[in-house]
Amino acid sequence: MLFPLLLSLVVCGAASFTFPTRLVLQSPTGLFLENLAVRPNGKLLITSPDSSTLYMLDPTAENPTFHEVHTFPNVTLSGIAEVQPDVYGIITLVLNATTISAVPGTIAIWRVDLSSGGPPVVNKAADVPDGMFLDGLGAVPGEPDLVLGADTAAGRVWQINLRTGVVRIAAQDDAFAPGASTPAIGINGLHVRGGDLYFTNSQKKTFSRVPISLRGGNVAQAGPIQVLGSANGTDEFDDFVFDAAGRVWVATIPDTLTLFFPPAQGNGMLGQLNAPGNPVQFDSPTSAAFGRGEVAQQHTLYVTTQVGQLIAVDTTGIRV
Repeated sequence: MLFPLLLSLVVCGAASFTFPTRLVLQSPTGLFLENLAVRPNGKLLITSPDSSTLYMLDPTAENPTFHEVHTFPNVTLSGIAEVQPDVYGIITLVLNATTISAVPGTIAIWRVDLSSGGPPVVNKAADVPDGMFLDGLGAVPGEPDLVLGADTAAGRVWQINLRTGVVRIAAQDDAFAPGASTPAIGINGLHVRGGDLYFTNSQKKTFSRVPISLRGGNVAQAGPIQVLGSANGTDEFDDFVFDAAGRVWVATIPDTLTLFFPPAQGNGMLGQLNAPGNPVQFDSPTSAAFGRGEVAQQHTLYVTTQVGQLIAVDTTGIRV
C-alpha cells in the first residue's frame, strides 16, 4: 500500500523543509530488514538477520513484493555491497539472538553475480573464522575483488578478497570498538570515499572518518581517526549513504535520519529528518540507499527498518 506523507528536515534549528515520503512496503510479518543495495536496473536487494534468503524488490512497481534471489542454507544475512556492476559481496552468519553476536566460526563472505541477466551465480568467497560479528560491508573503489567488513563486536575492520579468499585485519582501533559488553555493537556502517573510510559506531554514537592507504592490494589505516559528529540523546547511528552533493544521510535509531554536511565543507550535523511531531514514523531505521536510473530515482532515498518498513523519501527539494 502506498500513501503520501510529509517529512520534515530541521537544519540547526533555523529552518525546515518538507519532502514527499511514501511507504513502499510493510512486511506483513515485520521482517527485520538489515541492509540494501540498489541494482543498476533500479531494483533493490535486501538482507535480513531473520532470514537466510536474499530478497529483491522493484520499488517502482504498483504493488511491490519480495522475490527470492537466493537462499543460503542454515545462516542469516547482514551486510551487502556492490563490488562490480551487478556483482555483490554478502555477509552470512549464524546469529546468536541472545548475545546479538555470531556463533563462532560461522561468518562467511559470499559473491553473488547477477550481471548475466540469468540465474544468479553464487559462490562462497571466504570464511572469516576469527570474526566475532560482521555487520556492515563496504566496497573499495578501484578494487573489484576487495570488500571491508565491520566487526562490530571486536572493533575491527576486516579485508576480504573475493577472488583469492584471503582474509586479513585492515584496521583495529578503540574508535571501532563497542561501548558496552552486551550487546556489543560498535562499528556498524562503513563506506570508502575519496581515500577515507567513513564509519558509524552505534554504542559510542559517533560518525567518523579515517584516512586509508592501498598498497599491494592491502588496505591499511593511514592517519588518525576524526569524529565528524555525534548522535543526540538516546539516538544511535546505523548505516548511511552519501548523496551526489556529498552530504551524508545516516539511519538513526530509534526513529529518524541524521544529515551531515559534505565532509569536505566542514564537520557537524545539518539536522534530522522525521523530528518529533512530524507525520512520518521511521521505526528503528537500519540502512539507506539512493535509487538508480531515472533522475527521480536518483533523488529517491530508500530506507529499511527493523520492523519491515521500506520507505522512500523524495530528496529533490533539499537546498542545504
